[in-house]
Amino acid sequence: MHTPLSKKIDRLEKALAPLHEKYDRLAKMLRVPFRAIGFFKFLQGITVHPTRESLRYAVALMDTEDPQMYQRAREIIQQILNLQDKDSHSKTYGIWPKYLEEKPFKIVQPDPNWREFLATQLLQLALYHRPNLPVKLMAQVDRAILCAASNIQQRDTPLDYTNIAIMGIYVTLVTGQIYEINDLYNYGINRLQEFSQHILEQNNFTEYNSPDYTVITLEILGRLRLYANNFNNVTIAELVEPLYRLTWTEIAVHFHPPTRQWAGPHSRSYSTLLPIEVLALIERSTSELIDFGTLEKYPALDEYRLPLPCPGDLETLFLHLNEPRTVTQILSKRLPNQVLTTYLAPAFTLGSVNYSDFWHQRRPLMIYWGTYQDPSYLRVRCLYNNVDYAAAQFFSVQNEGKILSGVSFATDINPSNPYISQKKKHNSQLPIEDLRLRFEFGGSIDRKNLKAQLSSLATLNSTVCLSFGDLNIQIQIPYAQFGQSTGKWQIHQDSQCFYLDVLLYSGKNQVFNLSHLSQSAIAFALKVTTEKILSSEVSINIVDNWLEMEWENLNLKLWTKPAQQHFLNISACSSVAGKTVF
Repeated sequence: MHTPLSKKIDRLEKALAPLHEKYDRLAKMLRVPFRAIGFFKFLQGITVHPTRESLRYAVALMDTEDPQMYQRAREIIQQILNLQDKDSHSKTYGIWPKYLEEKPFKIVQPDPNWREFLATQLLQLALYHRPNLPVKLMAQVDRAILCAASNIQQRDTPLDYTNIAIMGIYVTLVTGQIYEINDLYNYGINRLQEFSQHILEQNNFTEYNSPDYTVITLEILGRLRLYANNFNNVTIAELVEPLYRLTWTEIAVHFHPPTRQWAGPHSRSYSTLLPIEVLALIERSTSELIDFGTLEKYPALDEYRLPLPCPGDLETLFLHLNEPRTVTQILSKRLPNQVLTTYLAPAFTLGSVNYSDFWHQRRPLMIYWGTYQDPSYLRVRCLYNNVDYAAAQFFSVQNEGKILSGVSFATDINPSNPYISQKKKHNSQLPIEDLRLRFEFGGSIDRKNLKAQLSSLATLNSTVCLSFGDLNIQIQIPYAQFGQSTGKWQIHQDSQCFYLDVLLYSGKNQVFNLSHLSQSAIAFALKVTTEKILSSEVSINIVDNWLEMEWENLNLKLWTKPAQQHFLNISACSSVAGKTVF
Protein backbone atom coordinates (compact mmCIF):
# COMPACT_ATOMS: atom_id res chain seq x y z
CA MET A 1 0.00 0.00 0.00
CA HIS A 2 1.44 3.38 -1.03
CA THR A 3 2.04 5.81 1.84
CA PRO A 4 1.76 9.53 0.96
CA LEU A 5 5.02 11.47 1.26
CA SER A 6 3.55 13.85 3.84
CA LYS A 7 2.62 10.93 6.10
CA LYS A 8 6.08 9.38 5.68
CA ILE A 9 7.65 12.69 6.72
CA ASP A 10 5.31 12.91 9.73
CA ARG A 11 6.30 9.40 10.83
CA LEU A 12 9.99 10.22 10.36
CA GLU A 13 9.67 13.31 12.51
CA LYS A 14 7.84 11.29 15.16
CA ALA A 15 10.67 8.73 15.16
CA LEU A 16 13.20 11.54 15.51
CA ALA A 17 11.45 13.31 18.39
CA PRO A 18 12.81 11.17 21.28
CA LEU A 19 16.30 11.32 19.77
CA HIS A 20 16.32 15.11 19.76
CA GLU A 21 16.18 14.93 23.56
CA LYS A 22 19.28 12.72 23.61
CA TYR A 23 21.40 15.03 21.48
CA ASP A 24 24.52 16.40 23.17
CA ARG A 25 25.34 19.75 21.57
CA LEU A 26 28.86 19.78 22.98
CA ALA A 27 29.84 16.29 21.85
CA LYS A 28 27.76 16.63 18.65
CA MET A 29 26.47 13.09 19.16
CA LEU A 30 23.63 11.30 20.89
CA ARG A 31 24.16 10.38 24.54
CA VAL A 32 22.79 7.15 26.01
CA PRO A 33 23.34 5.01 29.12
CA PHE A 34 25.96 2.32 28.61
CA ARG A 35 24.45 -1.18 28.60
CA ALA A 36 27.00 -3.64 29.88
CA ILE A 37 27.33 -7.36 30.41
CA GLY A 38 29.99 -9.63 31.86
CA PHE A 39 33.26 -7.95 32.83
CA PHE A 40 31.98 -4.46 31.92
CA LYS A 41 28.96 -4.58 34.25
CA PHE A 42 30.70 -2.15 36.58
CA LEU A 43 30.24 0.50 33.86
CA GLN A 44 26.47 -0.07 33.65
CA GLY A 45 24.52 3.16 33.31
CA ILE A 46 27.34 5.63 32.65
CA THR A 47 26.66 8.07 29.81
CA VAL A 48 28.34 7.35 26.48
CA HIS A 49 28.10 8.71 22.93
CA PRO A 50 27.50 5.94 20.36
CA THR A 51 28.80 6.34 16.81
CA ARG A 52 26.35 4.02 15.02
CA GLU A 53 23.19 5.44 16.54
CA SER A 54 24.44 9.02 16.15
CA LEU A 55 25.12 8.53 12.44
CA ARG A 56 21.69 6.92 11.87
CA TYR A 57 20.21 9.97 13.58
CA ALA A 58 22.16 12.30 11.30
CA VAL A 59 21.10 10.47 8.14
CA ALA A 60 17.46 10.61 9.29
CA LEU A 61 17.83 14.35 9.91
CA MET A 62 18.95 14.72 6.29
CA ASP A 63 15.99 12.60 5.16
CA THR A 64 13.57 15.20 6.56
CA GLU A 65 14.76 17.57 3.81
CA ASP A 66 14.32 20.33 6.37
CA PRO A 67 17.17 22.87 6.03
CA GLN A 68 16.87 23.62 9.75
CA MET A 69 17.87 20.01 10.48
CA TYR A 70 20.81 20.02 8.06
CA GLN A 71 23.21 21.92 10.30
CA ARG A 72 22.89 19.47 13.18
CA ALA A 73 23.25 16.55 10.78
CA ARG A 74 26.41 18.04 9.29
CA GLU A 75 27.96 18.52 12.73
CA ILE A 76 27.28 14.90 13.66
CA ILE A 77 28.61 13.60 10.35
CA GLN A 78 31.81 15.60 10.75
CA GLN A 79 32.28 14.31 14.27
CA ILE A 80 31.78 10.71 13.16
CA LEU A 81 34.20 11.10 10.27
CA ASN A 82 36.81 12.46 12.67
CA LEU A 83 36.58 9.26 14.72
CA GLN A 84 37.48 6.86 11.91
CA ASP A 85 41.02 5.49 12.18
CA LYS A 86 42.74 6.89 9.08
CA ASP A 87 46.24 5.62 9.83
CA SER A 88 46.96 3.19 6.97
CA HIS A 89 49.64 1.50 9.12
CA SER A 90 47.23 0.87 12.00
CA LYS A 91 45.70 -2.52 12.73
CA THR A 92 42.37 -0.72 13.13
CA TYR A 93 42.61 1.23 9.87
CA GLY A 94 39.17 2.19 8.58
CA ILE A 95 37.34 1.26 11.80
CA TRP A 96 35.22 3.48 14.02
CA PRO A 97 34.95 3.05 17.78
CA LYS A 98 31.54 2.14 19.16
CA TYR A 99 31.62 5.15 21.45
CA LEU A 100 33.30 8.53 21.54
CA GLU A 101 34.68 7.46 24.92
CA GLU A 102 36.79 4.72 23.27
CA LYS A 103 39.03 7.26 21.58
CA PRO A 104 41.98 6.76 21.46
CA PHE A 105 41.67 3.16 20.26
CA LYS A 106 44.30 1.98 22.70
CA ILE A 107 41.73 2.07 25.51
CA VAL A 108 39.36 -0.54 24.07
CA GLN A 109 39.96 -2.66 20.97
CA PRO A 110 37.31 -1.43 18.52
CA ASP A 111 34.83 -3.75 16.86
CA PRO A 112 35.76 -4.28 13.17
CA ASN A 113 32.06 -4.74 12.37
CA TRP A 114 31.59 -1.00 12.85
CA ARG A 115 33.10 -0.55 9.36
CA GLU A 116 30.05 -2.28 7.92
CA PHE A 117 27.49 -0.61 10.17
CA LEU A 118 28.71 2.94 9.64
CA ALA A 119 29.58 2.57 5.96
CA THR A 120 26.00 1.39 5.34
CA GLN A 121 24.72 4.68 6.73
CA LEU A 122 27.32 6.78 4.92
CA LEU A 123 26.20 5.21 1.65
CA GLN A 124 22.75 6.69 2.27
CA LEU A 125 24.38 10.11 2.20
CA ALA A 126 26.15 9.30 -1.05
CA LEU A 127 22.96 7.95 -2.61
CA TYR A 128 20.56 10.71 -1.55
CA HIS A 129 22.15 13.73 0.06
CA ARG A 130 25.21 14.78 -1.94
CA PRO A 131 23.57 18.07 -3.06
CA ASN A 132 22.71 19.03 0.53
CA LEU A 133 26.16 18.51 2.06
CA PRO A 134 29.09 20.92 1.69
CA VAL A 135 31.52 19.82 -1.02
CA LYS A 136 34.39 19.43 1.44
CA LEU A 137 32.31 17.36 3.88
CA MET A 138 30.94 15.16 1.09
CA ALA A 139 34.48 14.52 -0.11
CA GLN A 140 35.33 13.30 3.39
CA VAL A 141 32.28 11.04 3.33
CA ASP A 142 33.46 9.60 0.01
CA ARG A 143 36.93 8.89 1.39
CA ALA A 144 35.51 7.27 4.53
CA ILE A 145 33.27 4.98 2.46
CA LEU A 146 36.12 3.95 0.15
CA CYS A 147 38.42 3.32 3.09
CA ALA A 148 35.81 1.17 4.85
CA ALA A 149 34.88 -0.74 1.69
CA SER A 150 38.46 -1.62 0.79
CA ASN A 151 39.07 -2.85 4.34
CA ILE A 152 35.87 -4.91 4.26
CA GLN A 153 37.16 -6.54 1.07
CA GLN A 154 40.49 -7.25 2.73
CA ARG A 155 38.84 -8.68 5.86
CA ASP A 156 36.64 -11.03 3.79
CA THR A 157 34.31 -11.99 6.65
CA PRO A 158 33.34 -15.70 6.69
CA LEU A 159 29.94 -16.37 5.13
CA ASP A 160 28.78 -18.03 8.36
CA TYR A 161 28.80 -14.63 10.08
CA THR A 162 25.43 -13.90 8.50
CA ASN A 163 24.61 -10.26 9.10
CA ILE A 164 28.16 -8.90 8.83
CA ALA A 165 28.81 -10.95 5.68
CA ILE A 166 25.70 -9.67 3.90
CA MET A 167 26.35 -6.12 5.13
CA GLY A 168 29.90 -6.28 3.76
CA ILE A 169 28.48 -7.49 0.45
CA TYR A 170 26.13 -4.52 0.34
CA VAL A 171 28.85 -1.98 1.16
CA THR A 172 31.40 -3.29 -1.35
CA LEU A 173 28.87 -3.86 -4.14
CA VAL A 174 27.12 -0.50 -3.87
CA THR A 175 30.39 1.38 -3.25
CA GLY A 176 31.86 -0.19 -6.38
CA GLN A 177 28.69 0.75 -8.25
CA ILE A 178 28.56 4.39 -7.10
CA TYR A 179 32.26 5.13 -7.52
CA GLU A 180 32.71 2.90 -10.58
CA ILE A 181 35.39 0.71 -9.00
CA ASN A 182 35.16 -2.56 -10.88
CA ASP A 183 37.34 -4.50 -8.43
CA LEU A 184 35.04 -3.68 -5.52
CA TYR A 185 31.90 -4.28 -7.54
CA ASN A 186 33.13 -7.64 -8.82
CA TYR A 187 34.08 -8.62 -5.29
CA GLY A 188 30.61 -7.72 -4.02
CA ILE A 189 28.87 -9.62 -6.82
CA ASN A 190 31.02 -12.71 -6.36
CA ARG A 191 30.45 -12.65 -2.61
CA LEU A 192 26.70 -12.29 -3.12
CA GLN A 193 26.71 -15.35 -5.38
CA GLU A 194 28.74 -17.34 -2.84
CA PHE A 195 26.55 -16.19 0.04
CA SER A 196 23.36 -17.07 -1.82
CA GLN A 197 24.62 -20.53 -2.71
CA HIS A 198 25.88 -21.15 0.83
CA ILE A 199 22.61 -20.15 2.51
CA LEU A 200 20.22 -21.79 0.04
CA GLU A 201 22.13 -25.08 0.08
CA GLN A 202 21.79 -25.09 3.86
CA ASN A 203 18.23 -23.65 3.62
CA ASN A 204 18.90 -21.57 6.69
CA PHE A 205 21.22 -18.94 8.09
CA THR A 206 24.16 -20.17 10.14
CA GLU A 207 23.27 -17.55 12.75
CA TYR A 208 19.91 -19.28 12.92
CA ASN A 209 16.57 -17.86 14.06
CA SER A 210 18.07 -14.75 15.63
CA PRO A 211 15.57 -11.97 16.44
CA ASP A 212 18.43 -9.49 16.08
CA TYR A 213 20.53 -10.86 13.23
CA THR A 214 17.57 -11.90 11.09
CA VAL A 215 16.12 -8.37 11.22
CA ILE A 216 19.49 -6.85 10.28
CA THR A 217 19.82 -9.34 7.42
CA LEU A 218 16.31 -8.46 6.23
CA GLU A 219 17.15 -4.76 6.22
CA ILE A 220 20.35 -5.26 4.23
CA LEU A 221 18.62 -7.50 1.71
CA GLY A 222 16.01 -4.77 1.44
CA ARG A 223 18.76 -2.26 0.62
CA LEU A 224 20.21 -4.58 -2.01
CA ARG A 225 16.74 -4.87 -3.60
CA LEU A 226 16.57 -1.08 -3.85
CA TYR A 227 20.08 0.04 -4.70
CA ALA A 228 22.09 -2.75 -6.34
CA ASN A 229 22.19 -2.84 -10.13
CA ASN A 230 22.55 -5.85 -12.40
CA PHE A 231 26.00 -6.60 -13.81
CA ASN A 232 26.75 -8.39 -17.08
CA ASN A 233 24.86 -11.69 -16.90
CA VAL A 234 24.23 -11.45 -13.16
CA THR A 235 20.70 -10.43 -12.15
CA ILE A 236 20.70 -9.09 -8.59
CA ALA A 237 17.03 -9.98 -8.05
CA GLU A 238 17.67 -13.64 -8.86
CA LEU A 239 20.24 -13.75 -6.05
CA VAL A 240 18.49 -11.51 -3.50
CA GLU A 241 14.81 -12.47 -3.76
CA PRO A 242 15.18 -16.10 -2.58
CA LEU A 243 17.24 -14.86 0.39
CA TYR A 244 14.73 -12.12 1.12
CA ARG A 245 11.88 -14.64 1.15
CA LEU A 246 13.88 -17.06 3.29
CA THR A 247 14.42 -14.30 5.84
CA TRP A 248 10.73 -13.45 6.08
CA THR A 249 9.93 -17.18 6.29
CA GLU A 250 12.33 -17.54 9.22
CA ILE A 251 10.42 -14.81 11.05
CA ALA A 252 6.94 -16.05 10.12
CA VAL A 253 7.28 -19.77 10.91
CA HIS A 254 8.71 -18.99 14.36
CA PHE A 255 6.15 -16.34 15.26
CA HIS A 256 3.79 -17.41 18.06
CA PRO A 257 0.58 -15.36 17.63
CA PRO A 258 -0.93 -16.04 21.10
CA THR A 259 2.07 -14.50 22.88
CA ARG A 260 3.46 -12.49 19.93
CA GLN A 261 6.89 -13.85 20.75
CA TRP A 262 9.61 -15.12 18.42
CA ALA A 263 9.85 -18.80 19.36
CA GLY A 264 13.24 -20.38 20.07
CA PRO A 265 15.83 -21.66 19.79
CA HIS A 266 17.86 -18.52 19.07
CA SER A 267 21.49 -18.58 18.00
CA ARG A 268 21.92 -14.98 19.09
CA SER A 269 19.50 -12.81 21.02
CA TYR A 270 19.96 -9.58 22.92
CA SER A 271 16.52 -9.58 24.57
CA THR A 272 14.60 -12.64 25.74
CA LEU A 273 11.21 -11.00 25.22
CA LEU A 274 10.64 -9.71 21.70
CA PRO A 275 11.24 -5.93 21.41
CA ILE A 276 8.14 -3.98 20.44
CA GLU A 277 10.08 -2.52 17.50
CA VAL A 278 10.12 -5.96 15.83
CA LEU A 279 6.34 -6.20 16.13
CA ALA A 280 6.11 -2.74 14.58
CA LEU A 281 8.35 -3.88 11.70
CA ILE A 282 6.07 -6.88 11.05
CA GLU A 283 2.94 -4.74 11.21
CA ARG A 284 4.11 -2.04 8.82
CA SER A 285 5.50 -4.65 6.40
CA THR A 286 2.21 -6.57 6.12
CA SER A 287 -1.34 -5.76 5.09
CA GLU A 288 -4.08 -4.23 7.23
CA LEU A 289 -5.01 -7.75 8.38
CA ILE A 290 -2.06 -7.63 10.81
CA ASP A 291 -2.90 -5.22 13.60
CA PHE A 292 -0.68 -5.34 16.69
CA GLY A 293 -1.50 -1.76 17.65
CA THR A 294 2.14 -0.74 17.17
CA LEU A 295 2.08 0.97 13.76
CA GLU A 296 1.28 4.51 14.86
CA LYS A 297 3.15 4.34 18.15
CA TYR A 298 6.49 2.98 16.91
CA PRO A 299 7.72 4.55 13.68
CA ALA A 300 11.30 3.70 12.68
CA LEU A 301 14.03 5.93 11.27
CA ASP A 302 14.78 3.63 8.33
CA GLU A 303 11.21 3.06 7.16
CA TYR A 304 11.20 6.41 5.31
CA ARG A 305 13.47 5.02 2.58
CA LEU A 306 13.45 1.27 3.30
CA PRO A 307 10.22 -0.61 2.67
CA LEU A 308 10.44 -4.30 3.65
CA PRO A 309 7.22 -5.90 2.37
CA CYS A 310 6.40 -9.36 3.69
CA PRO A 311 5.35 -11.95 1.07
CA GLY A 312 1.57 -12.04 1.26
CA ASP A 313 1.27 -15.81 1.56
CA LEU A 314 3.18 -15.72 4.88
CA GLU A 315 0.82 -13.29 6.59
CA THR A 316 -1.53 -15.93 8.02
CA LEU A 317 1.35 -17.20 10.20
CA PHE A 318 1.25 -13.87 12.08
CA LEU A 319 -2.54 -13.99 12.57
CA HIS A 320 -3.45 -17.15 14.42
CA LEU A 321 -2.36 -20.60 15.55
CA ASN A 322 -5.35 -22.93 15.53
CA GLU A 323 -3.55 -26.20 16.12
CA PRO A 324 -0.07 -27.34 17.22
CA ARG A 325 2.72 -27.64 14.67
CA THR A 326 6.41 -28.50 14.78
CA VAL A 327 9.07 -26.66 12.79
CA THR A 328 12.22 -28.71 12.26
CA GLN A 329 15.28 -27.24 10.55
CA ILE A 330 18.67 -28.79 9.86
CA LEU A 331 21.87 -26.83 9.35
CA SER A 332 23.46 -29.29 6.96
CA LYS A 333 26.76 -27.44 6.64
CA ARG A 334 27.48 -27.88 10.34
CA LEU A 335 29.26 -31.07 11.32
CA PRO A 336 27.62 -32.64 13.13
CA ASN A 337 24.39 -31.22 11.74
CA GLN A 338 22.56 -28.81 13.99
CA VAL A 339 18.89 -29.70 14.39
CA LEU A 340 16.48 -26.95 15.42
CA THR A 341 13.11 -27.99 16.82
CA THR A 342 10.29 -25.55 17.54
CA TYR A 343 6.93 -26.73 18.81
CA LEU A 344 4.16 -24.13 18.59
CA ALA A 345 0.88 -24.85 20.40
CA PRO A 346 -1.96 -22.45 21.23
CA ALA A 347 -0.99 -22.38 24.92
CA PHE A 348 2.82 -22.25 24.61
CA THR A 349 5.84 -22.64 22.39
CA LEU A 350 8.91 -24.74 23.18
CA GLY A 351 12.10 -24.57 21.13
CA SER A 352 15.52 -26.19 21.38
CA VAL A 353 18.66 -26.99 19.41
CA ASN A 354 20.38 -30.38 19.59
CA TYR A 355 23.73 -28.85 20.55
CA SER A 356 24.96 -25.38 21.44
CA ASP A 357 26.80 -23.50 24.16
CA PHE A 358 25.62 -21.23 26.95
CA TRP A 359 27.14 -17.93 25.78
CA HIS A 360 25.01 -15.01 26.95
CA GLN A 361 23.55 -14.41 23.47
CA ARG A 362 22.40 -18.03 23.06
CA ARG A 363 18.89 -19.25 23.77
CA PRO A 364 19.31 -23.03 23.25
CA LEU A 365 16.09 -23.84 25.11
CA MET A 366 13.18 -21.41 25.34
CA ILE A 367 9.56 -21.65 26.45
CA TYR A 368 7.00 -18.85 25.98
CA TRP A 369 3.42 -18.88 27.27
CA GLY A 370 0.66 -16.55 28.41
CA THR A 371 -0.93 -13.78 26.36
CA TYR A 372 0.54 -11.10 24.13
CA GLN A 373 -0.35 -8.54 26.82
CA ASP A 374 1.41 -10.59 29.54
CA PRO A 375 3.86 -13.11 28.06
CA SER A 376 6.00 -15.31 30.30
CA TYR A 377 9.13 -17.29 29.56
CA LEU A 378 11.47 -19.98 30.84
CA ARG A 379 15.09 -19.81 29.73
CA VAL A 380 17.82 -22.31 30.62
CA ARG A 381 21.29 -20.92 31.36
CA CYS A 382 24.59 -22.03 32.85
CA LEU A 383 26.44 -19.48 34.97
CA TYR A 384 30.09 -19.39 36.00
CA ASN A 385 30.93 -16.77 38.64
CA ASN A 386 27.58 -15.11 37.85
CA VAL A 387 28.36 -14.78 34.12
CA ASP A 388 26.89 -16.94 31.34
CA TYR A 389 29.35 -19.78 30.85
CA ALA A 390 30.20 -20.22 27.16
CA ALA A 391 32.32 -23.33 27.78
CA ALA A 392 29.30 -25.22 29.12
CA GLN A 393 27.86 -27.29 26.27
CA PHE A 394 24.13 -27.95 25.85
CA PHE A 395 22.67 -31.07 24.23
CA SER A 396 19.03 -32.01 23.76
CA VAL A 397 16.45 -34.08 21.94
CA GLN A 398 12.87 -32.81 21.67
CA ASN A 399 9.51 -34.25 20.75
CA GLU A 400 6.71 -31.69 20.82
CA GLY A 401 6.41 -30.48 24.45
CA LYS A 402 9.08 -32.80 25.87
CA ILE A 403 12.85 -32.31 26.02
CA LEU A 404 15.62 -34.54 27.34
CA SER A 405 18.80 -32.54 27.85
CA GLY A 406 22.37 -32.76 29.04
CA VAL A 407 25.19 -30.37 29.89
CA SER A 408 28.90 -31.10 29.68
CA PHE A 409 32.01 -28.90 29.88
CA ALA A 410 34.51 -27.98 27.18
CA THR A 411 38.18 -27.54 28.09
CA ASP A 412 39.19 -25.46 25.05
CA ILE A 413 36.51 -22.72 24.95
CA ASN A 414 36.85 -19.23 26.38
CA PRO A 415 34.60 -19.12 29.48
CA SER A 416 32.87 -15.86 28.52
CA ASN A 417 32.89 -15.82 24.70
CA PRO A 418 33.21 -18.76 22.26
CA TYR A 419 34.47 -16.40 19.53
CA ILE A 420 37.53 -15.33 21.54
CA SER A 421 40.51 -17.67 21.41
CA GLN A 422 41.85 -19.05 24.64
CA LYS A 423 45.15 -17.46 25.65
CA LYS A 424 46.46 -21.00 25.85
CA LYS A 425 44.87 -23.33 23.32
CA HIS A 426 43.89 -25.97 25.84
CA ASN A 427 43.98 -24.05 29.09
CA SER A 428 41.53 -25.90 31.32
CA GLN A 429 42.48 -24.14 34.57
CA LEU A 430 39.33 -22.46 35.80
CA PRO A 431 39.03 -20.37 39.00
CA ILE A 432 35.47 -20.89 40.28
CA GLU A 433 33.54 -19.19 43.05
CA ASP A 434 30.13 -20.22 41.77
CA LEU A 435 28.83 -22.65 39.13
CA ARG A 436 25.17 -23.38 38.47
CA LEU A 437 22.55 -24.42 35.95
CA ARG A 438 19.69 -21.92 35.97
CA PHE A 439 16.02 -22.17 35.08
CA GLU A 440 15.11 -18.51 34.67
CA PHE A 441 11.42 -17.56 34.84
CA GLY A 442 10.69 -14.10 33.51
CA GLY A 443 8.11 -11.86 31.94
CA SER A 444 4.68 -11.81 33.57
CA ILE A 445 5.43 -14.25 36.38
CA ASP A 446 3.58 -14.44 39.69
CA ARG A 447 6.74 -14.88 41.72
CA LYS A 448 4.91 -15.18 45.03
CA ASN A 449 2.87 -18.09 43.69
CA LEU A 450 5.95 -19.68 42.12
CA LYS A 451 7.85 -19.45 45.39
CA ALA A 452 4.94 -21.08 47.21
CA GLN A 453 4.89 -23.97 44.73
CA LEU A 454 8.60 -24.55 45.37
CA SER A 455 8.40 -24.23 49.16
CA SER A 456 8.51 -28.00 49.66
CA LEU A 457 11.41 -28.54 47.24
CA ALA A 458 13.50 -31.36 48.64
CA THR A 459 16.42 -33.27 47.16
CA LEU A 460 17.62 -32.77 43.63
CA ASN A 461 16.04 -36.05 42.60
CA SER A 462 12.61 -34.66 43.49
CA THR A 463 10.50 -33.89 40.42
CA VAL A 464 9.49 -30.24 40.17
CA CYS A 465 5.90 -29.72 39.02
CA LEU A 466 4.80 -26.13 38.41
CA SER A 467 1.43 -24.73 37.34
CA PHE A 468 0.88 -21.45 35.55
CA GLY A 469 -2.88 -21.27 35.16
CA ASP A 470 -3.78 -24.06 32.74
CA LEU A 471 -0.13 -24.69 31.82
CA ASN A 472 1.99 -27.27 33.63
CA ILE A 473 5.78 -27.53 33.55
CA GLN A 474 7.70 -30.49 34.94
CA ILE A 475 11.46 -30.54 35.54
CA GLN A 476 13.51 -33.59 36.53
CA ILE A 477 17.23 -33.57 37.39
CA PRO A 478 18.33 -37.23 37.53
CA TYR A 479 22.05 -36.39 37.51
CA ALA A 480 24.16 -33.34 38.39
CA GLN A 481 27.83 -33.80 39.17
CA PHE A 482 30.90 -31.55 38.94
CA GLY A 483 33.91 -33.59 39.98
CA GLN A 484 33.33 -34.46 43.63
CA SER A 485 30.51 -31.94 44.01
CA THR A 486 26.89 -33.05 43.67
CA GLY A 487 24.24 -30.53 42.61
CA LYS A 488 21.48 -29.26 44.87
CA TRP A 489 18.44 -27.04 44.41
CA GLN A 490 18.55 -23.34 45.21
CA ILE A 491 15.84 -20.75 44.61
CA HIS A 492 16.00 -16.95 44.69
CA GLN A 493 14.70 -13.92 42.83
CA ASP A 494 15.43 -10.31 41.97
CA SER A 495 13.41 -7.41 40.61
CA GLN A 496 13.32 -8.95 37.13
CA CYS A 497 13.12 -12.75 37.36
CA PHE A 498 12.64 -15.84 39.50
CA TYR A 499 15.44 -18.42 39.51
CA LEU A 500 15.38 -22.15 40.10
CA ASP A 501 19.04 -23.19 40.17
CA VAL A 502 20.98 -26.43 40.26
CA LEU A 503 23.97 -25.35 42.33
CA LEU A 504 27.14 -27.27 41.48
CA TYR A 505 29.67 -25.26 43.47
CA SER A 506 29.65 -22.12 45.60
CA GLY A 507 32.30 -21.00 48.05
CA LYS A 508 35.89 -19.91 48.25
CA ASN A 509 37.54 -19.20 44.91
CA GLN A 510 39.06 -22.52 43.87
CA VAL A 511 41.02 -23.37 40.73
CA PHE A 512 39.63 -26.44 39.02
CA ASN A 513 41.59 -28.26 36.34
CA LEU A 514 38.77 -29.39 34.07
CA SER A 515 40.95 -31.95 32.31
CA HIS A 516 41.56 -33.72 35.62
CA LEU A 517 37.95 -33.80 36.76
CA SER A 518 36.05 -37.05 36.87
CA GLN A 519 32.44 -37.22 35.74
CA SER A 520 31.09 -33.68 35.36
CA ALA A 521 27.73 -33.31 33.66
CA ILE A 522 24.07 -32.51 34.22
CA ALA A 523 21.03 -34.35 32.92
CA PHE A 524 17.53 -32.93 32.96
CA ALA A 525 14.12 -33.62 31.47
CA LEU A 526 11.42 -31.06 30.88
CA LYS A 527 7.78 -31.39 29.90
CA VAL A 528 5.28 -28.62 29.05
CA THR A 529 1.60 -29.46 28.71
CA THR A 530 -1.93 -28.22 29.36
CA GLU A 531 -2.85 -31.69 30.59
CA LYS A 532 -2.17 -33.31 33.93
CA ILE A 533 1.43 -34.52 34.04
CA LEU A 534 1.83 -38.26 34.46
CA SER A 535 5.45 -38.75 33.45
CA SER A 536 7.78 -41.60 34.18
CA GLU A 537 11.16 -40.97 35.78
CA VAL A 538 14.27 -40.52 33.69
CA SER A 539 16.42 -43.63 33.51
CA ILE A 540 20.18 -43.00 33.52
CA ASN A 541 23.17 -45.25 33.13
CA ILE A 542 26.85 -44.29 33.43
CA VAL A 543 29.37 -46.52 31.69
CA ASP A 544 33.02 -45.54 31.05
CA ASN A 545 32.39 -41.78 31.16
CA TRP A 546 29.24 -42.07 29.05
CA LEU A 547 25.94 -40.79 30.43
CA GLU A 548 23.00 -42.56 28.82
CA MET A 549 19.52 -41.17 29.42
CA GLU A 550 16.13 -42.60 28.52
CA TRP A 551 12.78 -40.97 29.14
CA GLU A 552 9.52 -42.05 27.58
CA ASN A 553 10.35 -42.13 23.83
CA LEU A 554 13.49 -39.94 24.08
CA ASN A 555 17.10 -41.09 24.30
CA LEU A 556 20.24 -39.00 24.75
CA LYS A 557 23.86 -40.03 25.24
CA LEU A 558 26.81 -37.76 26.00
CA TRP A 559 30.36 -37.77 27.34
CA THR A 560 30.58 -36.82 31.01
CA LYS A 561 34.28 -35.98 31.39
CA PRO A 562 35.34 -32.44 30.39
CA ALA A 563 36.92 -32.55 26.92
CA GLN A 564 37.44 -30.45 23.80
CA GLN A 565 34.27 -28.98 22.34
CA HIS A 566 34.46 -30.76 18.99
CA PHE A 567 34.78 -34.15 20.66
CA LEU A 568 31.79 -33.45 22.89
CA ASN A 569 29.71 -32.40 19.88
CA ILE A 570 30.54 -35.34 17.61
CA SER A 571 30.25 -37.93 20.38
CA ALA A 572 26.75 -36.98 21.56
CA CYS A 573 23.83 -38.84 20.01
CA SER A 574 20.06 -38.99 20.42
CA SER A 575 16.87 -40.58 19.14
CA VAL A 576 13.10 -40.16 19.25
CA ALA A 577 11.07 -43.38 19.30
CA GLY A 578 14.13 -45.25 18.12
CA LYS A 579 14.77 -42.91 15.18
CA THR A 580 18.20 -41.25 15.27
CA VAL A 581 18.15 -37.44 15.44
CA PHE A 582 21.91 -36.84 15.56
